[in-house]
Amino acid sequence: MAGRAAALLVAVLGAGAAGLSLEPVVWHTGNRRFLEAGGYVLYPQIGDRLDLVCPGGGAYEYYKLYLVGGAQARRCQVPPAPTLLLTCDRPQRDVRFTIKFQEFSPNLWGHEFRRQHDYYIISEP
Repeated sequence: MAGRAAALLVAVLGAGAAGLSLEPVVWHTGNRRFLEAGGYVLYPQIGDRLDLVCPGGGAYEYYKLYLVGGAQARRCQVPPAPTLLLTCDRPQRDVRFTIKFQEFSPNLWGHEFRRQHDYYIISEP
């Protein structure tokens, strides 16, 4: 991931019973899940939560994480008016952003997700 973009595919399924806290995604070159065949793919349910984590300490990696469409993800391209999710720029501590997969957000700037749709998160240094 150093010097190049990384991508995470999030394929939102139907509604879950109670909403789970999914295993956090640690956004770092040491995370082997980004190297798996087919990439890093998650299948959350509506109601689930996912933490994106930029780990602090050690050899810190600076990134900006964006929510993009499939075409941009395949080209590893950030669109002209991107949806910035997280900036990894604090090497002294972990930085965390929580996504709640919900169809309607009470927050004006909250993200809304539709069932049976794919969403992509990419980063650039």
